[in-house]
Amino acid sequence: MQVLDIQQADYDDAYSNGTTSNGTVVVDAAFKKVPKSSAGFHIWRIENMNVVALGRNQYGTFYDDDSYVILAASLPGQSATIDSVTREIRGGLLEYHIHFWLGGLTTPDKSGVAAYKTVELDGYLGGCATQHRETQGNESARFRSYFKNGFRVLKSHAEQNGDSLHQIKLYKIKGKRNPVVVQQESVSWKYFNSGDVFVLLTPTIIFVWVGRAANSIEKLHATKIAVQLKSENDNIPLVFVDDGYEQSLQNEQKSEFQKYLPLNQRHVLPSDPEKDEVVEKQFKNNIKLYKCSDNNGKYRVTEIKSGPLLQSDLDSDDVFILDHGLFGIWVWVGKRANDKERTEAMRNARGFVKKKKYANETSVTRVVDGAEPKEFKMLFVSWRQKDSQKAKIITNGAQKNNQKIAITKFDAVLMHERPSLAAETQLLDDGTGTSRIWKIRKNDSVEIGKEKFGNFFSGDCYLIWYSYQSQGQKHILYTWFGLHASDDEMLNTFSKRTEIENELGGQAIKVRVIQGREPPQLLQIFKGKLVIFRGKGTEQDESGRNTKSPTNYLLHVQGSATYNSKATQVNTKSSSLNSNYCFVLKKSKKYFVWSGINSTGDQREMAKHFTGKDFELVLEGKEPQEFWDLLGGKAEYFTTKIAIEENDLKCPRLFHFPNITNHFKIEEVFNFAQSDLTPEDIMLLDAFSTIFIWIGALSTTYNRKNSLEMALEYLRNDPAGRDMNIPIIEVKQGNEPPNFIGFFPNWNTTWWAEHVAFEEMRSQLEGVKIEKKLETTNGNHVENNDFDCYEKYPVKMLKESMEKLPNKVDPLQKELHLTHDDFVFLFKMKYEEFKNLPRWKQQELKKKVGLF
Repeated sequence: MQVLDIQQADYDDAYSNGTTSNGTVVVDAAFKKVPKSSAGFHIWRIENMNVVALGRNQYGTFYDDDSYVILAASLPGQSATIDSVTREIRGGLLEYHIHFWLGGLTTPDKSGVAAYKTVELDGYLGGCATQHRETQGNESARFRSYFKNGFRVLKSHAEQNGDSLHQIKLYKIKGKRNPVVVQQESVSWKYFNSGDVFVLLTPTIIFVWVGRAANSIEKLHATKIAVQLKSENDNIPLVFVDDGYEQSLQNEQKSEFQKYLPLNQRHVLPSDPEKDEVVEKQFKNNIKLYKCSDNNGKYRVTEIKSGPLLQSDLDSDDVFILDHGLFGIWVWVGKRANDKERTEAMRNARGFVKKKKYANETSVTRVVDGAEPKEFKMLFVSWRQKDSQKAKIITNGAQKNNQKIAITKFDAVLMHERPSLAAETQLLDDGTGTSRIWKIRKNDSVEIGKEKFGNFFSGDCYLIWYSYQSQGQKHILYTWFGLHASDDEMLNTFSKRTEIENELGGQAIKVRVIQGREPPQLLQIFKGKLVIFRGKGTEQDESGRNTKSPTNYLLHVQGSATYNSKATQVNTKSSSLNSNYCFVLKKSKKYFVWSGINSTGDQREMAKHFTGKDFELVLEGKEPQEFWDLLGGKAEYFTTKIAIEENDLKCPRLFHFPNITNHFKIEEVFNFAQSDLTPEDIMLLDAFSTIFIWIGALSTTYNRKNSLEMALEYLRNDPAGRDMNIPIIEVKQGNEPPNFIGFFPNWNTTWWAEHVAFEEMRSQLEGVKIEKKLETTNGNHVENNDFDCYEKYPVKMLKESMEKLPNKVDPLQKELHLTHDDFVFLFKMKYEEFKNLPRWKQQELKKKVGLF
């Protein structure tokens, strides 16, 4: 157990408790202009140690030598943005987020003022705001979500004087979802890398330099930003420059480009991947909980436990720190903590960061008991809303009252008309469509006869093809894996699924199901009669009929309706019984339905579906001796009543995989909408009981192929300790089912018809046709060959001895690591010509240029 004593030397930013010596609350005049009971969005800059409100036309532009305070106030579950209009909210709770943003070159004085003014603003609003410390280049997902079209970080005000038309500026565009435009210190090749897009603003031309490894979304954002700069600079021409193809520019354009970026000094680094050991550390770093206390004037932080964390681990009398390592530090303030602990919580958390020797840019967030944001609640296994907080919660435009829905109709028409209902229940229809089922064996598959539908075995794998009508015929392919199925059979199941998917033109919805976590729609298909027996199924004849079925067993029945009921074989012993459920005992031709004292009438009715016409109903406490004899005698079993968890708040969350590689990296999208589902992307929607993988039409083959593994990696790395066996549903753009659509308000089926991809926008601006692009194994697009998919290095570096070559360079194929321009300069031909030469001729040329 770790114990840390935080002292004055561990603090950096200056914080104030926001009060005068006589205890009155100090409130800056700039803050008083914000009505306390209003939703809205506001930004202040620290100027000459004073707080100055920015005009709305300045929102989204920050300077790297400044510090800012940002307030986002909204109804719970909603999110404010720069476009939010200030409006009064009467009689309702508001969710406040206060961020203080520190530019990379800001002064300690400015950052200190921003820090204590954050505390001051929080006090003015009632002390319930979530406080966030943001640093340039490390902004939180919530902060970035306020700027849907991105934001700019410019050099200091002093450097912006003069006629902007005649200033030479270099901007780096970074960020897949919300682009950040960062003005560089100077115009130089030293800032370039092949993983980003840069915009060079000159007096006569705007150049968009496109890194070969840049993400397509970054390219699209950069193009839009360049168009905006064009309109701000007298509509001067816009020219695209491809990484490694600078020599291909027209003479006039090349001449202008070389004035500022001489090609003989060109040195572009490879894309900037995170170091392996850092990424590995990030996801092995377990979340830890610390309790804070005062120890003779020293702030003592004592480790309590490692994750997964429970809500009950927090005590309203105290202050706690959640250490999530490189993912950030959270400090939680109990509602009965004293005023000093409350106002100094952020300062003490910063002291914790310094004491742990974490990076200075580590994010720090303070949350208050009873006003926790959703991203904090998601760090816990479960989170129950307290009675005093049972206000209506709004998630993505829909009110959520946490009330169970009484459903009497399940047909596909209703679910299509009410996708929010489909999302809530995870049902698509009433299960009356057509089904085909295959049992997958080691070397082949056998289709199962309809009389045996729903009889599964825990040692087997099954493929279920379900079709139903809803504005045309829809298809779902379920892969069901028993807990004891072999790896070979699981792989064969995926192969069989791919075979059928290809027959359907790739339009089927794919669902991975692990025994015990069957989704409602699958159970609905079996009308609540799915039985899972132990072991492997018996041999089958040519028609797929079992030649021998289990005759003696005890089934544990779960569920109270057709869409949530199933039965699982357990040990035929009385110790397997549970007072909260019903059980079916079968011996030869005789059936018993045992009804636990805490079970319901609906559960009993569903249990009857697993018996023959004749059965004996046995109530707990009134069992005949015969019943106990068949179970091997009476024994102790579980009798405690299971409490139903109410108000467990698990809001849906949308995530973006920036680029699926060997390293897991994921970005959350706050306040998500359909517009966040861009065709170039793979997205993950976490509905808590189900994971959806959304596959954009323009996503790469590599990313599509690896999306399932990345979803599993997401579950592995969730600090809340998620069940790895929950259903994972793959849906493709344009073929989204209602139970997915229901999580997105105002769904528009024609939305993507208006989407303009980067290549299309570029061709429109250049007035040329789009050239055919191919995909490489790592997902990058290249021009008609595989040459551009390799990392590029300077000629001098490639001529080094073998031991000095970069790790990614193949000594026998150094030429593949030249840029297009360098290749043409050395070999006096294009790579396409070179690769068609005889091997002996290639070797001769490589010796001649010093690359053999």
